[in-house]
Amino acid sequence: MTEEGPITLELALSELRRDIDVGMAGMEGRLALLFQRNELQERQVVEQARVIDELADRLATAEREQVTRGHLDNRFRHTVATLSMLAAAASAAVALVAIFLSP
Repeated sequence: MTEEGPITLELALSELRRDIDVGMAGMEGRLALLFQRNELQERQVVEQARVIDELADRLATAEREQVTRGHLDNRFRHTVATLSMLAAAASAAVALVAIFLSP
């Protein structure tokens, strides 16, 4: 071999090594970015699961405490019954007062 042969080979090997190092650095950077994105997505999944659980609890509470048409009808009946008893008591009181006050 001539003097140029080993130098050219060393130069080609060093260039190949540099290309491999640059490629590996790029791959490591992309891999680090993928890991970062994965961690962000995992945090978002955990947060969304928490929000879903919170909303499910709120829905369960709302369903448990909802006022239905039957509940409103019962309240109306009780209110009307109470008012009619008050009216009857008031009319009885007025009648008694009228009896005692009339000569």
